[in-house]
Amino acid sequence: MRTDRPRPIVAVIPFGARGASSRAGAWARQIARRLVDRFATDATVELRPVFLVAIPEASDDAGYLVFGSSPEPDLAAQYASSLGATHALTATYREEKVSRTLDAALVDAATRKSIATATLPIAPGRLQQTEPDLAAWLVGALGVGASTDVAKTAAATEEAYAALLEAMDEEVNATLLRASDPARARESLRTALARYIDAARLDPDAAAPEERLLVIAAESLERGDTAAELTALERLIEARPRSWRAHYILGQLRAEGGDASGAVVAFEHAHSLHPLPDTDLVRLAELYANAAAPAPALAHLRRIAPASAAYGSAQELLAIISFQRGDLAAGREAFANAVAAGATSWELHASYGAALHARGETGDAVARYRDAIAAGSPGVVRLNLARVLLAGADRDAALGELDMILSGETTGEVAGQARRLRFGLREPELEKELERAGQAALAGDATVLDAAHQVFERALGVDPDLWEARFGLGIVARQRGDATVAQSSFRQVLELQPEAALRALDHAAALRPQEPAYIADAGFAHLRAGDLVSARQRLERAAHLDADDPITKSYLGELERAEAGKRA
Repeated sequence: MRTDRPRPIVAVIPFGARGASSRAGAWARQIARRLVDRFATDATVELRPVFLVAIPEASDDAGYLVFGSSPEPDLAAQYASSLGATHALTATYREEKVSRTLDAALVDAATRKSIATATLPIAPGRLQQTEPDLAAWLVGALGVGASTDVAKTAAATEEAYAALLEAMDEEVNATLLRASDPARARESLRTALARYIDAARLDPDAAAPEERLLVIAAESLERGDTAAELTALERLIEARPRSWRAHYILGQLRAEGGDASGAVVAFEHAHSLHPLPDTDLVRLAELYANAAAPAPALAHLRRIAPASAAYGSAQELLAIISFQRGDLAAGREAFANAVAAGATSWELHASYGAALHARGETGDAVARYRDAIAAGSPGVVRLNLARVLLAGADRDAALGELDMILSGETTGEVAGQARRLRFGLREPELEKELERAGQAALAGDATVLDAAHQVFERALGVDPDLWEARFGLGIVARQRGDATVAQSSFRQVLELQPEAALRALDHAAALRPQEPAYIADAGFAHLRAGDLVSARQRLERAAHLDADDPITKSYLGELERAEAGKRA
């Protein structure tokens, strides 16, 4: 045998099928794909897949279903040349009444002629043997000694192998349909996942179905839609409870979905079966901390040695947890270790600052908060710094920090709190009046509406973006029956402070359960927050109480447009 010739490259064309079984086409196409996967790491021969959508062929028997592609040698050679291959492999899976075969042909790309053919019999219950038989024939026809184990089957039984092939075919369908028909793509994905589970159960030792399930689950993290994959992994673990990788990927999906406790359970199972890398143990510790379980978090972190690449992040998290627990001594030690190892995140400095502030060490707390800001912390840290400065009686410095926040942020919770704190520092007496006027307006005291209105206007003269004052004007307008002004005020509030406005409007509606205007406004707030279910509940109740209210009708129209957009 010659050993100095170039390594052969074979273009594998999706196999065609002629048979009465509705599954024949899927089997044929995916046997071709399995063959490519089998030789993926082979050093002596390379197989490259030809990607074709199923092309029907003529059939002599009208009762037969025809799938896939079985091109003539000339066209097969063209496919090979387009991939830079030296050969092309074609095949047709055939089902007769009493027999099954795979007719294979190896085509030379240069001469465009078939150089080897074979008819491989498929015994009853031995579909799984077709793939290794074809692999053995191919390396023999090429005259190479493959490093691949050509004799090993992908599954021990025909039932398990058939489930694997059908799952692979549905997975391809899901990929092809994802952009054009998402609903059908999801259906194909669910079918694929179910058949992979079937294959894993039918053959507990088969690696391929588990591999594909784990790949699909990992890919779902990028799409952000993991519901079907979560269920599939849980079913896989029922069938294979000692699969550490299944537990591990399940932990990742649960963590991504916000299920910290469930992720902890999955990661701990994975860790008990196969020790996780230190970086994953840091993540596990963080999940414990988020689930209000600091003790096991600290236990994991303390086991990470200084020589580990994850030591710095482990000490950083250990310091943060210690500071949050009020253990300043342990926190300081871990803080020093983290900084020495190069960990200098804003969270580390901010947690240190909070711990120092809680102990009354204002000066040091200010320094730590300033370090957090220098490390790129969000506005909430600067807001906390302003509060620490106020605790230390440094009013001017606190106002400077609040001005800094509001120069970069105009909406949201942090901006709203900073604006109210600054307002109170500048106008302490007016702030007290604002508080009383807001309570009176929410209580529905009609005798103080004029006075409350004046207080709200004076407050807006000091800060036109003070959401509490705008909300108060909206409540006053509702009390007076001025729906247009009320709606305009609430829209402005929802733009400035959506979360606070939502709470306030819900509270106003709760105080007046039989007044449709307030219920409708609360529904509108939920609509703007993206909670369409809660919005519909409130708006339908408001419409039931007053079917002719034009503002409620306007809100419902906006809701219907949002629901239609979500369905699309």
